[in-house]
Amino acid sequence: MTISCAQPTMVITGAKLDLPCRISALLDDVISVNNSHWCRHVNTACFAGKWDVLALYADQVHLDAHPILQCFSIEECDGQFSPLPIMDNLPAIQEFLSQFKCPLKSVRLMRLGAGSHIYPHKDHHLSLEYGEARIHIPITGSEEIEFVVGGQKVPMRNGEAWYVNADLEHSVLNRGFKARINLVIDCTVNDWLKNIIECSEQKF
Repeated sequence: MTISCAQPTMVITGAKLDLPCRISALLDDVISVNNSHWCRHVNTACFAGKWDVLALYADQVHLDAHPILQCFSIEECDGQFSPLPIMDNLPAIQEFLSQFKCPLKSVRLMRLGAGSHIYPHKDHHLSLEYGEARIHIPITGSEEIEFVVGGQKVPMRNGEAWYVNADLEHSVLNRGFKARINLVIDCTVNDWLKNIIECSEQKF
């Protein structure tokens, strides 16, 4: 049975989601990935330091394309996203994604190097209100991260799943001495996803 919550009176900036996560298993998956699979983020004006991406799902038109297209061609409104072959070797990530009862779009690992900074920016219309939601699950390095959305710090920790309103201005600063790696999932909003975001006991 689905429990419905009252409509929020304001735009949700961030919300911790009730999605179980086996963080040690996710970490094992990340460790197993060959470093050569990562691509440097193409928007070099948007950050300082090191910021890499590894595509796990891609639009079907890019399934056989260069990894850069798979990583960064993620904004097609009518795109049909499918797992890439690398997912066959990532059982814990597969298990985690199986909880989602909504259409998945881009799924990727994102790695922000020690001391690196993603400058304030907005991802146009990427929020619950516009029918697309971005979910972050930190796997490593969350302790020294300043993840700020709409002027508020999102207190996400390793193994927690958080919705972040990417349509608001947001920035990330890694003050630590090791890379932060997040599993980042873009989803099409349906009643199930809308409900777990609005029913979050930790949201702002």
